[in-house]
Amino acid sequence: MAKISTIDHPEAGACLALVRLGRQHGYAIAQEFAPGGDVGAVITATRPVVYREIAALESSGLLASQETKGTRGQAKKLLRLTSAGNKSLDAWLNQPVSHIRDIRGEFLLKVILRSRLELSLAPFITSQRSALADVMASLSTSSDVGVVHLWRKEQVRAVARFLDELEGRTSHAVDTAADDSVVLSARNQLRGIVRSVQHGDILSSVKVEIEGGQVMTSTVTREATNALRLAPGSPITALCKATDVLLAVTGPVGSR
Repeated sequence: MAKISTIDHPEAGACLALVRLGRQHGYAIAQEFAPGGDVGAVITATRPVVYREIAALESSGLLASQETKGTRGQAKKLLRLTSAGNKSLDAWLNQPVSHIRDIRGEFLLKVILRSRLELSLAPFITSQRSALADVMASLSTSSDVGVVHLWRKEQVRAVARFLDELEGRTSHAVDTAADDSVVLSARNQLRGIVRSVQHGDILSSVKVEIEGGQVMTSTVTREATNALRLAPGSPITALCKATDVLLAVTGPVGSR
């Protein structure tokens, strides 16, 4: 079986994807990399850089070209993906990134290209979560208080929220019509923001900051935490059973 050539940087993968989308000339591909282009919103490249990338893809056998002429008689190359190019592109589009820092670049680029190619996002997001699960868990639970580590921890939180939001957009829409709304008997409903989520093997500990800056902790199953897509920054409503609300006062009870 022939070995599939590896795409080792996002510009190459984007060029192949754009050819599959029908951008068969170097100029049309370069326009996508301009600041105002779809790809350029994530990663920019000048026209000479794009042309060199296309030439390199031809040399590696992932692209093939046919000489043709433009409307003014100028020489032009008509590009197409080879069999190896199609296989390499599919492998690249399905490969999650291995570093948090690449979410803003290569991962986001793949999301945009997969959407334009009408490829499902759900399994890709799932594989991306799995690929970063260990490093995200390690950074989230670390006690390191250095400023660099603090920055990395904030990046982890942002990535978790982004993946949650992206996954929510790709899932089936939930009908929120008034006639289908759920009415709960619980009257003690406290709105707040999720501040942290600590996962165990079965249970998860979720800290919620409610109005006034006070923090309460809820222990729920890890399955429920994932189903609710809870992450730091998520808006949440805490429901409390009245029979389980304990009251406390300060000072001698008899003096009141």
